[in-house]
Amino acid sequence: MSARDPAGSAGRSAAPRLWGGAFESEVDPVIDAYTRSLPFDHRLAAADLVGCLAHARMLFETGVIDPASSRAILKGLSSLLLRVEAGELEVGGGDEDVHTWIERQLTEEIGDAGRRLHTARSRNDQTAVALRLWQRSEVERAVTAAVGFAGALLEHARQHTGTALPGYTHMQRAQPTSLAQHLLAHAWSVLADAGRLRRAHRTAGLCPLGAGAMAGSPHRIDPRRSAQLLGMEAPYPNTMWAVADRDYAAEALFASALTMVHLSRWAEEVILWTSSEFGFARLQDRAAKGSSIMPQKKNPEPAEILRGKSGRAVGNLVSLLVTVKGLPLTYNSDLQEDKEALFDAFDTVGSSLRVARVLAESLEFDREAMAAALEGSYITATDLADQLAVAGVPFRSAHERTGAVVRAAQERGVELWQLPASELRTLVPEIEDTDALLAALHPEASLAAHGSYGGPAPERVAEQIELAASRLQEERRWLDERKPPPVYRAHLDGELLAEAIPGGAA
Repeated sequence: MSARDPAGSAGRSAAPRLWGGAFESEVDPVIDAYTRSLPFDHRLAAADLVGCLAHARMLFETGVIDPASSRAILKGLSSLLLRVEAGELEVGGGDEDVHTWIERQLTEEIGDAGRRLHTARSRNDQTAVALRLWQRSEVERAVTAAVGFAGALLEHARQHTGTALPGYTHMQRAQPTSLAQHLLAHAWSVLADAGRLRRAHRTAGLCPLGAGAMAGSPHRIDPRRSAQLLGMEAPYPNTMWAVADRDYAAEALFASALTMVHLSRWAEEVILWTSSEFGFARLQDRAAKGSSIMPQKKNPEPAEILRGKSGRAVGNLVSLLVTVKGLPLTYNSDLQEDKEALFDAFDTVGSSLRVARVLAESLEFDREAMAAALEGSYITATDLADQLAVAGVPFRSAHERTGAVVRAAQERGVELWQLPASELRTLVPEIEDTDALLAALHPEASLAAHGSYGGPAPERVAEQIELAASRLQEERRWLDERKPPPVYRAHLDGELLAEAIPGGAA
């Protein structure tokens, strides 16, 4: 669903409005330009038209509008929607907002019958349902992109269950882990993000149509039928809440912001790992940029931009929360500010997830550099302390004793596993098999020993991979189960005037 607004339309003279009967003069052009939302809410045109179809069909079924007018309205709306989605009809001009534009276009096409569409409806519930429909569609796109990124990470993890590298705390080498374990940590984060985005899809599933301006309608409308036609779960149980509620948008913005935070952490590691200082990976040319002055440079610019864009996602969330926090019930025009935050958030998170996938797919890992980074930092010292604890030494004492062993290795300039057996036996007499202990202090042995649930031991990583693959398949199934709103399917099939249009949740 997309539409365009021609540049420079904000300063044009006002088109006919949906209000003004009690006004004696025109609105000042400065005020008119300042309050118009068409320059950005034109993006809702297709979603708004789908909402209009559901409203018109409900009015037809309940007999609120006569059959002849209903038929003309439904045919006219369907024609508009086809042309908007095909890019044949430009959404723009001097209209106040996209809702005014739709009604004007409809009335110009079908005549006076178009003026009946707004019966039993306000722009308050109209825009609320359009934004929910738009959000649900965008969530599906974002989850699709998240699945693609997680799948790319999972594919690398399958190939590197035994590739050892340092794990870090405080940006200092801490304990050995595997590349698969590290990549899976990012994959689990993005899968959790997909789950949060799905919840934002569900939260947007209550239908505000029928709430009117805030007090419902005296007409014989059927809000439940409107919800069914749009594939939404149910109407709001309270018309004031329906108009005032922006929780669905806040939850979507939170899900988007947290996704971007996680992507920023991923991007930071791509930047670090592809640097000369780390050298753990290289980016293929397709995922890097060059320098205008330094011919040798290969910069991880896409990752840097991704990292930078995370700030705007957080800003969009804060913007909406600050806008809503002081609003009395029900509708206030402050809520006009919800749309640009949502538009930008989903534009950003969708494109960033796709970039993250390309970055992941283009990474070439350097096993030798990772192995070299395991040396010189006594990275298996904790394994020695754990061995002492198993031998019966209280862990705090084992911690102190291990520190002495580390000092001895530092003084000799050797790794822990390179200490002479005789010296190690003197330092830790509680462990009789010194040769076995030295072997256990190799990073690869450390990986194998860490077999607790979720840990980096190869068999545990293999379990994680299968679990993550199952979770990924769950997301794919959810996407496969998404269906267009019933009224939209009827529009595509030319069945808007059929005797019955089945309802069902999307």
